[in-house]
Amino acid sequence: MLSIFPELFTYGIVAPFILRVAIGGFFIWQGVRRRKEEMTSWDTLWVGKKIGSLPLSPILAKVQIVIGIFLFVGLYTQIAAILAGIFVWVEFHKKSKTARPTFVEFWMNIIVTAVLVSLLFLGAGILAFDLPL
Repeated sequence: MLSIFPELFTYGIVAPFILRVAIGGFFIWQGVRRRKEEMTSWDTLWVGKKIGSLPLSPILAKVQIVIGIFLFVGLYTQIAAILAGIFVWVEFHKKSKTARPTFVEFWMNIIVTAVLVSLLFLGAGILAFDLPL
């Protein structure tokens, strides 16, 4: 079947840009929210876990912010997408041990993972520091 708007395929490089900025903004927002608010659900996931003498939850919030910034600006996009996917599923696995995940949480993780996998294969898109070789 023919496409109704075939001229839009010319702008196919814009799609990864939109996905990258959206998921990067989501990760930055989540990290800042977890950094500012000591969320009880976030802290109970990582209670008693430390790196050296520092608790693990503020460190993970900072890591999430850095991953989000890398995705947002398009720097090391494929590596950031892999790390973000690992981050999402480890967090989901830890949450599902303590309580059954809701329908929204489950499908949000599926959609975030789908976006991250698409960024892994499609690349960063336009306006990024990554250059396809």
